Amino acid sequence: MGFESYNALALLFGGLAFFMYGMSLVSDHLQKIAANKIRELFRHISGKKYLAIVVGIFLTIFLQSSGAVTSMLVGLGSARVVTLQQVMALIVGTAVGSTFTVQVISFKIVDYGMLMFIMGFFSYFVAQRTISKNISGVVMGFGMLFIGLQLMGMGTDILKKYDFIQDMFLHLNEGPLLTCVATALFTALVHSSAVTIGLAMSLAASGMLTFEQSLYWVYGANVGTTATALMASVGANYIGRQVAWAHFFYKTGTFLLFFFLTNIAVVHLLPTSDLIVRDIANAHTFLNIVSAIIFYPLIDWGARFIEKAFPRNE
Repeated sequence: MGFESYNALALLFGGLAFFMYGMSLVSDHLQKIAANKIRELFRHISGKKYLAIVVGIFLTIFLQSSGAVTSMLVGLGSARVVTLQQVMALIVGTAVGSTFTVQVISFKIVDYGMLMFIMGFFSYFVAQRTISKNISGVVMGFGMLFIGLQLMGMGTDILKKYDFIQDMFLHLNEGPLLTCVATALFTALVHSSAVTIGLAMSLAASGMLTFEQSLYWVYGANVGTTATALMASVGANYIGRQVAWAHFFYKTGTFLLFFFLTNIAVVHLLPTSDLIVRDIANAHTFLNIVSAIIFYPLIDWGARFIEKAFPRNE
């Protein structure tokens, strides 16, 4: 490997680091803004499935992480503040809400990442009030996130010229199930489906992934994002474990619903445009909305199934 390839890898992984840290900044500062209001909100949506789904969508958009929301639910379940029946619909809503970040990063707004970071950085240190600091932190985080995407795109543009990189992705993409497993593990490692899908967008924009191949990255990212709540449930009581595993089984059910139909129907049903990054973002949104519609009538049944599978043992 020559200097150019090392430089490309530095851009790719450096961009990934910027993206991940930006996501963490955004999520952390938004959670500080919300504070305990979110916990109070959960208590008022008991038994209202429509409302719970809507709240799940907007909470995930607000906190920029479905893992953060479900981990919070695990904690509330362990504290016996909520039951699985009360938050099952909210879990469905988090899947739809997680598509917002991917939609944002698919637009040209990423070109303003450096400007956003500079504005957020200086306003953070000038701000006196806590709320102003948190808002500045959100802007700074989004700026870093967008800078990371640009760096990843620059790195993949260089790497695509190397035959061994092309061969590596060729072998990976020959096995769709292997792609899903690999991307699920990567998502579990970085704790963000947006990071995985953002990387897929960069690879697809560079011509290293086709639209169909990128769908398997989306599937894997959807399943991998459940790892955050599963880890949060370690040592939790039976309600906390029920919430975490309900999230896992819902995302796995979505994966099974679409995986075997990808070649037959999914690719042909999804609307496409001239920009593959927009197609990937729209596919991510479309698939999660469709799965929410399909599973909505089964929410109560699913909650009872999970409660029987993980019964009270204390």
